[in-house]
Amino acid sequence: MTLPDLYRAIAEHTGTFSCERIHRPQETKTVNFQHHIQPPVAMDAPLPDVGQLPAFYATFGGVLLYRDANSGDAARYIAPPTEWAVLQEAFEGWNEHLSDEERADILPDWVDHCLVIGETPHSGNYILMATQGECAGHVFEFDHDGYEFIERAHDLVEYVQGLLQPDSPTLTDIASHMRFIDKHTGTQWWILEMTDNRGHHVRTST
Repeated sequence: MTLPDLYRAIAEHTGTFSCERIHRPQETKTVNFQHHIQPPVAMDAPLPDVGQLPAFYATFGGVLLYRDANSGDAARYIAPPTEWAVLQEAFEGWNEHLSDEERADILPDWVDHCLVIGETPHSGNYILMATQGECAGHVFEFDHDGYEFIERAHDLVEYVQGLLQPDSPTLTDIASHMRFIDKHTGTQWWILEMTDNRGHHVRTST
């Protein structure tokens, strides 16, 4: 998919999550979602020429995926480069207590030279891109539960494109972090299924 095509796909993609209330599944609600695109900004320095980063950020400033306007929840955030340092510091906070032996055992070789380009909002999980070695340009998701580094795509365009058409495991992962919590009552909701304006329909795993 070309970047202009990806831009249109993100801008035009909308849909709904059908949800049940946690602990009270007889109560249901529908949550609307859309994606928010930030405009590109001038860079102080060139971006590494891996994973389609320069082309992506010439088209997008950042992307917030599957945002619910009422709760503010979102599934993924591809951050502007100006925010990478803050994300990098937060990611490294999960690793700073590891001994040298633990780092060698747990962390992949490329992690010392990766870019932290985004996150799953409010989760402590991050989106990483390797910049060196055989995996240069590949996109990984870091899940702090168990220190998992899960390879998701060969470049950033492929990663975002995949999120626009999630399969059941991906939607289940999204549901585990998007609970649409009511600020007054604390009520939480579980996504049962997603339906979008392209006819894509997928259910979470049970």
